[in-house]
Amino acid sequence: MHRTLKPCTTCGKVWTLESELIDTVYPSRRDNTTGEFCQWTVVCQLHNTGCGRAVYGVTKEDAVECWNRGKTHETSRF
Repeated sequence: MHRTLKPCTTCGKVWTLESELIDTVYPSRRDNTTGEFCQWTVVCQLHNTGCGRAVYGVTKEDAVECWNRGKTHETSRF
């Protein structure tokens, strides 16, 4: 299990339901050669009343750490 996510630094969203985390922290890319996950995403999902802020990491822990430090790699507006 990943470390606890801090609230979104853009909109203040706090995840209170475990079911919301399924759409919030997830593997987003596989290595074409090995099939192993090589990118993880943490996103403040718009459909969960979030703002669309997203960060990426090589591992799940890396992505969560980037999120908790307040990084933003991308923001979705749709």
